[in-house]
Amino acid sequence: MSSCRICGNRAGNRSFDLSEKMFGTNEVFTYLQCAECGCLQIAAVPDYMEKYYGHAYYSFKSPGRLFDNPVKAGLKRLRSRCALKERSLFARLFVRLYPPPAYFDWLKAAGVTLDSKILDVGCGSGELLVRLKKDGFKSVTGLEPFIGQDLCYENGVRIYKESLAAIRDRYDFIMLHHSFEHMPQPLQAARELHRVLRRNRTVLIRIPVVSSYAWKTYGLNWVQLDAPRHLYLHSEDSMRLIAEKTGFQVKQVVYDSDEFQFWGSEQYLRGIALQAPNSVASGLDNALFSRKQIQKFKKEAEKLNQKGAGDQACFYFYKP
Repeated sequence: MSSCRICGNRAGNRSFDLSEKMFGTNEVFTYLQCAECGCLQIAAVPDYMEKYYGHAYYSFKSPGRLFDNPVKAGLKRLRSRCALKERSLFARLFVRLYPPPAYFDWLKAAGVTLDSKILDVGCGSGELLVRLKKDGFKSVTGLEPFIGQDLCYENGVRIYKESLAAIRDRYDFIMLHHSFEHMPQPLQAARELHRVLRRNRTVLIRIPVVSSYAWKTYGLNWVQLDAPRHLYLHSEDSMRLIAEKTGFQVKQVVYDSDEFQFWGSEQYLRGIALQAPNSVASGLDNALFSRKQIQKFKKEAEKLNQKGAGDQACFYFYKP
């Protein structure tokens, strides 16, 4: 492949050989970076991607407890209503005393209500959906192609082993938390998202971005390259182009990178796999970095986000 799959550019594109580092297999994959839109993309998608997603893959962990006790459940529903509106003095005070989880920022930005029909694409085992259900959201559904079979939890959360193309329902809010970069045909995926989203509604796409300090600094050791699972590492330009080509408007871009870009990349520089026993991911007791160093990385990430140079971002695609 010599032409970009996003913008079609053929001139000046660069190729890189990236190795698998999460599990430390060091299998090599060729990627191309477009000189025009900046998108870094795998040259050839492996025939059998499932083998690169084992049970150890982070998104397949258990979703945890499905139900809260009645008192806690009632408080969470009240908090959700207050957090999504915050119009009255009581609501503002209640949210200040009982702050909602950080993911409510995404929901508020997209105008979501407790009655909104929500779809999470690439949801793993559905941990976030279970949390949303306990927060009082009535209709939450997930899609995950790499699970063994459909998951139907007792609290009403349903996760289907399906593709976007198979979905016939329409949704008020669709979210993709670090799943869009795993999709072999991002333009087609964006068209399907546009199809299943209701008008005047929003899709949230959270992804690592190649137009970042981490890629420029760490290069082939940038932890979020994640070859071959990350088939596309987009730039802001390539994401805006995808939106333009598929009928969306980019309503907002919010950078939300964290300390992972530093400690993960620094580990790769030293040959430490993400799933290694001495990785930060396995705990800090045997890790390369102390809690103080991790906090320093966190502060550096916050500064990069403010500059629009963090290594991941939230893209709000609006369907007019």
